[in-house]
Amino acid sequence: MAKLEHRQVPGQPGYAVVFDYDGTLIDSRQVKVRNYRDAVMGIFFPPVQRRGDIEKSCLRTMGANRFIQLEDTLGILGIEASEQQRQSWSGLYSELNSRTVPSVSEFPSVRRLLSRLEEAGYRLFAASGILDEEFRAELARRGLSRYFLEAKGGDKEAFLATLKRRGFHPILFVGDTDYDRRTALQAGVSFFRIATEEDVRRLERRLLPGSPG
Repeated sequence: MAKLEHRQVPGQPGYAVVFDYDGTLIDSRQVKVRNYRDAVMGIFFPPVQRRGDIEKSCLRTMGANRFIQLEDTLGILGIEASEQQRQSWSGLYSELNSRTVPSVSEFPSVRRLLSRLEEAGYRLFAASGILDEEFRAELARRGLSRYFLEAKGGDKEAFLATLKRRGFHPILFVGDTDYDRRTALQAGVSFFRIATEEDVRRLERRLLPGSPG
């Protein structure tokens, strides 16, 4: 990713940094894949030997809205599902996540990064493919809401487009998946990938030159 200059123009919205949540702020990839697989198995009852296919589908589409992910998985499994089944699956997936995700750790340097970016004048936002209500509740539960001017669950590309229309420039989308990278490309914004704690520190050094992180 090309280095972006941080120039705050008086009267303008400013430089927006938009953070994905799962796998970017918290190290939740493995937990979410397991919960996704178990929810599919619990509602659609595919053969046990297809568990690996379900996990691969989840990983390939990770970062997308959950119903986009589900359509990919059902297509691979050759399953026709009713709307009621889809909603039942979503409910079970949410239930499994509510039991397990709260115990997932944040990357250690995340709060320092958010605090320092906020102090430096960056405009911070959060976006996720998680259902909007669940996403906001999870941020609030962790005490992360205070770092963000706005948080939006659901359609990440649409949220990025909204920020562009509101005049934020430049915009950097920080995510952890190929889907996130494609989302940034389609929205016409820059992208930075986080998958490890070192990536969090690398982003700090990039946006805050001279940072000891």
